[in-house]
Amino acid sequence: MSSLFSLPVRVPSLWFPLVKKFYQAHYPSGKPNKADPIWVIKQQGRILSAVRLKQLDRCQLLTAMVTEPGHRGLGIGHHLLRHLHKPLAERPCYCFALSHLERFYQDNGFHTIDSSQLPDELLGRLTSYVAQGRALIPMHYIAKRSEES
Repeated sequence: MSSLFSLPVRVPSLWFPLVKKFYQAHYPSGKPNKADPIWVIKQQGRILSAVRLKQLDRCQLLTAMVTEPGHRGLGIGHHLLRHLHKPLAERPCYCFALSHLERFYQDNGFHTIDSSQLPDELLGRLTSYVAQGRALIPMHYIAKRSEES
């Protein structure tokens, strides 16, 4: 299915209002930030999927991954992540996967880790989210050798 979708595009600041509207409609807690790279898959001028790479002091956190509900299950999320190996590998990259999405992230280069393996700047965030009742699994992106070049 992935050949039906365009390559991911890093969102230029001019598109930010469109991305913000997309998140408000499909993932209100996603909170896009102009300071962080956001990548999208678009089709006929419409955003179908988006992800944010929150930049921290020593690492980055893949967050706010969302696909428009009418297009879920078509492989768009896989397509998006498979084409972001370079930005994901630029700095240590982590994500906090919802438990039912662990396999999805594993299929896209993330490895489940123990929370003790998280950088301090992420451990506090994870602890806070889990205390709020969120079932999250810490994961770390490890690029395959063939993807690094």
